[in-house]
Amino acid sequence: MFRTRATALASLAAVGVLLLSACNGEDTAADSAAPVGGSGASGFSFLSGTAKQNNADMSAGDLAADAAPVPAARAKKPVVRKWVQLSAGRAGALDPVVINGAGFTLYRFDKDTADPSVSNCTGDCATTWPPYLVAPGGRVFIDGVDKSAIGFIERDGAFQVTIGGWPVYLFSKDIKAGDTNGQGVGGTWFGVRPDGGKAGQAAD
Repeated sequence: MFRTRATALASLAAVGVLLLSACNGEDTAADSAAPVGGSGASGFSFLSGTAKQNNADMSAGDLAADAAPVPAARAKKPVVRKWVQLSAGRAGALDPVVINGAGFTLYRFDKDTADPSVSNCTGDCATTWPPYLVAPGGRVFIDGVDKSAIGFIERDGAFQVTIGGWPVYLFSKDIKAGDTNGQGVGGTWFGVRPDGGKAGQAAD
């Protein structure tokens, strides 16, 4: 009887070893479904450095012809990027402020909420302030912005980037890289700092 129990226990142990070996001792299925940036979205690739440093397609993503603020606003439809770049930098008098891979300033809106992340800029507002969208499974290049500050909310069949929980946007009247024409508009629009705070304002 004891021999039978010992044999059964040995068989169970062997099966356990095989199962652990098959998945390297990790629950990969759970990892693949883990939320990104606390947003509930998954499948994004985060890479340190700029898009150029990572040999990204320079005609796509933030540098696509329709991704700049003016053409995005004129199109009056969502512009979804294959990749985005979030860089902590300087634009005008704002330092630090988050800029994208084309050098355009990213903004946050006081009428949105960060916890939970909700955008309240729709319709004409979203034409003037195009939401910063990345395709499902897209790449995110991080250049001076902490990965933990980045999240996503579902929007227009894609995902709007959030920083510190705040949905972020471009401004249709920023003509060239480094413009900050959206700063302070209506007392509710501000460049976004790498932690999600308001650029040009005292730390929260």
